[in-house]
Amino acid sequence: MELKFCPNHKGCQIINLEGFIKSNEIKNNYISNYCEAGEEKWSNCKRFQTKKALNFCPDFILPDSNLTIDQIFEKIETQL
Repeated sequence: MELKFCPNHKGCQIINLEGFIKSNEIKNNYISNYCEAGEEKWSNCKRFQTKKALNFCPDFILPDSNLTIDQIFEKIETQL
């Protein structure tokens, strides 16, 4: 049985942090196209991939980010 919701659904800031995504239209688009669209879709979410790889996801990553995991890690290292 395929999961409908991303395993990170309950803790994701897109879902849970009011104002994390400024536009409700964009937020709802992310939720319907990634967070609640089934495993095939949420497994393509860069926030999901980042959390899986690094065990956390920084705020600057959005589901449709073009950054690779290596680029994200490098950006994190340079910001610390």
